[in-house]
Order: sequence, then structure tokens, then C-alpha cells
Amino acid sequence: MENRKHKSSSVSIGMGGSLIVIIFVSLCLTIFSVLSFTTAYSDLKLSKKTAEMNFDYYKVHGNAEEKLAEIYDTLISDKDIENISDAVLLLDQVNNISIVDQTNDSARIYYESIGEKNQKICVTLVISFDESTQQPNYYIEKWKLSSIELPAYEEENYNLWEGFE
Repeated sequence: MENRKHKSSSVSIGMGGSLIVIIFVSLCLTIFSVLSFTTAYSDLKLSKKTAEMNFDYYKVHGNAEEKLAEIYDTLISDKDIENISDAVLLLDQVNNISIVDQTNDSARIYYESIGEKNQKICVTLVISFDESTQQPNYYIEKWKLSSIELPAYEEENYNLWEGFE
């Protein structure tokens, strides 16, 4: 009986190690693909929100320029303006502007162009009267993009842990 031959199995010993490596690689690829998809989806949402904000900005900017053109057209429409007081009286016809202050030489005018995405453009103009040309002039003192203030909400504090007594 000493001459008996032992038959070995056909399964190799290295099969368990390579199976663990294959499982680890497929798990890593799955995790990286999920992370890539999540990052791409977040980038898509951010770019859509940025596009909406840019669209609203250009709309607000265009409205502010249209209001400026309306003010300028009102100023040059009447040839009988002889001083800054006449120009201010003429500008009272324009809607949604306010005259901040007026001196003998100039008047300061303020208006806002409000957007839908929490932004507005605040414009301050200085109107003066040129004696040599007998026409009113303006220059833009301030053209500022700012956020619309949101209402303040009450701060509620919840005592979640009362501590040791």
C-alpha cells in the first residue's frame, strides 16, 4: 500500500487571493463611479443656478439702462429748460425715481432696478445744467449691484441637552 498515489484536487491554492482582489477592484470602481456621478450632478446644479443668476443680472442691468434712457429722453425732450429747477420739475414725470437732494447747481437722483433672484442695481445720478450749451447733463455717481435684504427670522434656540443636574 505504500505505492499508492494521492490525487490532488484541480482547484489551485491562489484562487481565493485573486477572488478577493477582483472583489476589491470592482468595489473600488463602483465607489469611484458613484462619486464621479455625484460630483457631476452637483456641478450641473451649480451651473444651472449660476446661469439663472446671470440671466437675472443682465435683465436687471437692462432695466436699469432703460430707466437711464428714459431719464435722459425726458431731460432732452424739453428745450425750454433754463436751470436745474426746471429739469427737476420735468423729472417728476418719471416713475420710480426719487430726488435725493437739490442745490442751485445740481440735483441727485436715485432709482433701483430689482430682479427676481435676490439682486438689485442701485443707481445714483447727478444732474447738472450746462450754461454754455443750455442743456442738462448727468453723470453716474453710483451703479451698484447689491442683494435684496431678506426678512429677518426670529432665532429660536432649542435646549436639546439639559446637562447634569
